[in-house]
Amino acid sequence: MARQAMKKPVLTKTKKKVVRKTHSETYLVNRKYYGDSEPNNPSSKIDMILALNWYHAMKDADDAKSYLKDYFKDDRSTIRMIDKIPERLIPYTSAWLCRIAMNKNIKLELDVYSKVINDIEQASGFNDEPVVEKPKVDRPNIQDRIKERVSDIIGDVEQLLDDGLIVNFYEWLQKNEIPAAHAKKIAEYYLPIREELIEAIVGQLEGYERYTKPQLKGRAGWMTMIINDCERYSGNVKKSRAPRKKKAPTADKLLKYFKYLKESNEHKLASINPETIIGAQTLWAFNTSNNTLHVFNAVDRAGLSINRTAIGNYDPKTSKSMRIGRKTAERLKAVLTGGKIVLRKLQEEMNNEVSERINISTILLKTVR
Repeated sequence: MARQAMKKPVLTKTKKKVVRKTHSETYLVNRKYYGDSEPNNPSSKIDMILALNWYHAMKDADDAKSYLKDYFKDDRSTIRMIDKIPERLIPYTSAWLCRIAMNKNIKLELDVYSKVINDIEQASGFNDEPVVEKPKVDRPNIQDRIKERVSDIIGDVEQLLDDGLIVNFYEWLQKNEIPAAHAKKIAEYYLPIREELIEAIVGQLEGYERYTKPQLKGRAGWMTMIINDCERYSGNVKKSRAPRKKKAPTADKLLKYFKYLKESNEHKLASINPETIIGAQTLWAFNTSNNTLHVFNAVDRAGLSINRTAIGNYDPKTSKSMRIGRKTAERLKAVLTGGKIVLRKLQEEMNNEVSERINISTILLKTVR
């Protein structure tokens, strides 16, 4: 009996926890001097000023927003604007005026209503931060970079010409590993200069009187050597450049148009992932519409591939097919569970040519790597 008395009841009532709202010291001081009661029907200017002071002291931002939304509850567009107003920009005076009007059960006067709407529009507009567009940076393209680099190289070449240090320009291009495109641009730069020097040598161009013909011929000879070496160097670099490797297409791209039968309830079969065909040495497939078994053998170590709806890179001599008729279940089981010897014997029985096309009636049975 004592034990039974100690048992607690199965169902016990739990008291709901009351969340107490604490007020700041400022609020408590304001309540002492302004009182708890909300201003009732202020009519004179003095009463209105006292009422506004009471609301400023005793109410907060949440109250102000609530008063505005209560007054404009039937105006959805204005409600949306009020929701956008950040706390720091709430038009408190307008909110208190709306509250006073509602307490009096009257509408705001036209001039006051216009001011309140204007305050709401301005405050809600500040919530939308202006989008600052980043200044566009003019980045040099490839041609600009080549032009700048070629200009630097030509400056070095001119210094070598002035110092008389150029002996074999081809070797200089090799030593400095000048790209073929840059060498071509160097030749294009010196070509019109050489033509101008040749005209000056034969006396058809003015402005070169201070130079002797040997000096002009020597300068033109250097230009010719630079142009020829640049053209030869550019051509040789292009010849020795390794060809770009062709990027292998992705499996998704290869299988974009590939169609097959994912599952056959009649034969209780499901196709393998067609991605496994790519690179496989052997593929076994079964056409459910005509009960035909197919085997595709790769022609080389690269394995089988897929070309739209067809199997590619298979050996037509060793790839065969056959109708399996009454032995359908037996043949399919041999393919799915048999080892190398079983599969080899099965291939020896197949005498018909295989069709490279895979259609919506074909189950992909098995691949061998």
